Amino acid sequence: MEIKKKLIFKENLIAYLFLIPAMAMFIGFIIVPVVQSFMYSLTSWDGLGPKIFIGLKNYIDIFSASNSIYRVALRNNFLWLLSSITVALSIGLFQANMLVRGRFRGSNIFQLIFFLPVILSSIVVAIAWDWIYEPTHGVVNTVMEMIGLEKFILPWLGNRITVMPALLVVNIWFTYGFCTVVFSAAIQTIDETLYDAAKMDGCSSWSQFWNVTFPSIRKTMTTVLLLLMIWSFQVFDLIFAMTKGGPGFASYVISYYTYAEAFVRNHTGYGAALAITLSIIIFIFSIIFIRIRERRED
Repeated sequence: MEIKKKLIFKENLIAYLFLIPAMAMFIGFIIVPVVQSFMYSLTSWDGLGPKIFIGLKNYIDIFSASNSIYRVALRNNFLWLLSSITVALSIGLFQANMLVRGRFRGSNIFQLIFFLPVILSSIVVAIAWDWIYEPTHGVVNTVMEMIGLEKFILPWLGNRITVMPALLVVNIWFTYGFCTVVFSAAIQTIDETLYDAAKMDGCSSWSQFWNVTFPSIRKTMTTVLLLLMIWSFQVFDLIFAMTKGGPGFASYVISYYTYAEAFVRNHTGYGAALAITLSIIIFIFSIIFIRIRERRED
């Protein structure tokens, strides 16, 4: 018995020794920066000078009724999330079902084509869509002029009303290919006998999708939803490259608001507080999605 315990202890010790490098990196690159950010968020600091402890004042200023910028940024993040989990996910799911269940020839090639936006650098995507939305010679306005819709021509990224819808179109185009490829892989793993049984019961294609495909990929669905949620609150590069948060604050998201406060206006303590609030929001939504997934599995 003692020999067995020693062997178990030795095996556990070896396992823990292998975990030490990963744990050291996790603590050094995740835990320590988070703790430091929280400490900075309790100060008034410009990033270079002395840190002045002010307690929770930064958080009070963030959630104060007079801070309309944060509300705009939070609203835009939720719009980003809504467009991702409705339009992008729906397009991806529809295309995946058509490619796999529709028995299209060359479906793998189509999956690669749809996945290309994900492979591209976000800066490349931003430059391309900047050209598409360009007010005088861009594709959108040129096509509208050709079909006689000159009165609807707008500076899409320079108008407070149209800037977010224009950016959301880019987000959908940038995201749906990922959903298509993931759902295609999930649908391919479904047992074909389930579809044969559904056909024998006289189920239509829609009924097969709703009663066989959708329940079978539910775990994949929740995983994709979780990833889309995290990406929606972490979005920064497209905003930075295409609008710099403008016009005014119309296209601000929390991550860009954090960057602008910390590195442009040199309000590093306030920017750290914004980063902490963003982390808390992502953490809460992640817990909610995980709990929902666990309940469905039970």
